[in-house]
Amino acid sequence: MKKLLIRTLSGLVYVVLTVGSILISKYTFFAFFTLVLAYTLYEFYRLSKNDGVKPQFILGILTAIYLFVSFFLYDMKLVTADIFLGMIPLLMLVPIVELIKGGERTVQNIAYTILGIVYIAFPFSMLNFIVTPIQLQPEKYMPEVLLCLFILLWANDSGAYLFGSWLGKHKMIERISPKKTWEGAVGGALLTMVVSVVMFRILNVLGFVDAIVLSLITVVAGTLGDLIESMIKRHFHVKDSGAIMPGHGGLLDRFDSMLLAAPVYYIYITLILN
Repeated sequence: MKKLLIRTLSGLVYVVLTVGSILISKYTFFAFFTLVLAYTLYEFYRLSKNDGVKPQFILGILTAIYLFVSFFLYDMKLVTADIFLGMIPLLMLVPIVELIKGGERTVQNIAYTILGIVYIAFPFSMLNFIVTPIQLQPEKYMPEVLLCLFILLWANDSGAYLFGSWLGKHKMIERISPKKTWEGAVGGALLTMVVSVVMFRILNVLGFVDAIVLSLITVVAGTLGDLIESMIKRHFHVKDSGAIMPGHGGLLDRFDSMLLAAPVYYIYITLILN
């Protein structure tokens, strides 16, 4: 009972902070997700040390923050696309630093440093384009569009857990995630479709078919994101990416499904709204 209470309170804090930061203003969104991005990438780099690799923590995290800030400023029309040119010297510094400091496993150190930026920083940066979708109203902050993404992912997780616990018999990829079942996946998809239709009906943004399709591609991408993070943890022989959220693990554990879902979610709403 104590563990359940801690897990519930921890999850509630996570939801309140995420939803609150998105709804209050673009600046609270920016501040919160910059911190979340930095710590999530830190967790990934810390995990890689289990593999005997020494990624460049400071340079990698600074590059990730620069990418997120660039997306934010560009999306708010405060800078031109030239700001992204700053990523070139930052990425070039990664192998240069390894060349200077020397040591073993230099190629692996470079690979893990850049992988963290691509795997974590880029999807987080895409959230800027989702929360200010120029296809709807140029330069207008629309938190409900981003909030819908998280609600769809949470609906999928909840449905998969409930249906999987109730009916789950056939494992999806047991060697990666022993608890995930096909019954849970179908249940999560069904609940997400219902939630999607209701949400977008209320917002009057997408029609019935588009809401169904968007929910399905979000479910598939979110599930794959979850499985990929499980695969990474299996490789590093850990159960959780961290312990910052009691009962839930680390931030990478909480945002894993978003890492793949955010880009496809943005692509779909862009194509449809265009």
